Amino acid sequence: MPKIISLEKKKRLYKVVFDDERTIYVTEDTIVRFFLSKGAVFENAEIEKISEFADFSRGKNLGLYYISFKQRTKKEVIRYLIDHEIPNVQIAKIIDALEASRFIDDPAYAESFVRGKILGKSSGPRGKVLGKSSGPYQIQQKLVDKGIDKTLALEKLELLYDFDTQVAVATHLAEKLVMSKYSRLPLKALKMKIATNLTSKGFSYDISKIAIDNLELESDEDNESELLQKELDKIMRKYSRKYDGYDLKQRVSNALARKGFDFDVINRELREIDF
Repeated sequence: MPKIISLEKKKRLYKVVFDDERTIYVTEDTIVRFFLSKGAVFENAEIEKISEFADFSRGKNLGLYYISFKQRTKKEVIRYLIDHEIPNVQIAKIIDALEASRFIDDPAYAESFVRGKILGKSSGPRGKVLGKSSGPYQIQQKLVDKGIDKTLALEKLELLYDFDTQVAVATHLAEKLVMSKYSRLPLKALKMKIATNLTSKGFSYDISKIAIDNLELESDEDNESELLQKELDKIMRKYSRKYDGYDLKQRVSNALARKGFDFDVINRELREIDF
């Protein structure tokens, strides 16, 4: 029967060498479980069991190490174990063991993820909506990408992210947009930018519209007139090199409209210009 002629520690594993030139790498748990020591002899069937348990033990330790940094989904742990070349047959057993001990808990993960995305990060002041919140469609897609079953994702969203909460979060995000980079836009362009931003974050068009309506935005005529004049000067310099007359006027008018200015305001300004 094969005999162990060398048992040497190599970082997290032990290198076990048999006198038939067979070498396996095992965990400390494996050594304790099978009473491995230099000079011990084992039948081939026993060595096969030792090798299988070593793969299981190493994989489980890797899984626990990966989970120790932050909560992970079942799919993420499986991918991590595959990347570390743990045999598939052992991966299935490892996942069962980690789920049984609740180290892997996809329902709890989904609930925590949804709560975090509503607040904008996983640990913010209680009840406070933060700046990086997401809408339900974006949250659902991110959960599915992480391996959470779509039905489970929808279940948690329906439980935690009701209509009123969506409106509150979307309105808060819209307020932040108005107070920041979009503050100098004309009213029409401002509303379009906010709607685009909210839908890109996963809110529905209806929720985005309600959020914008909640802001009760009003046009600042002095601000819009100043903005329009600046854009008009730039657009005239650009197009007057190639066009004139009615063609120039139409191109200027359309360019200003694309910037979000109201056609009535545009026409009023353009009447003052001799094309």
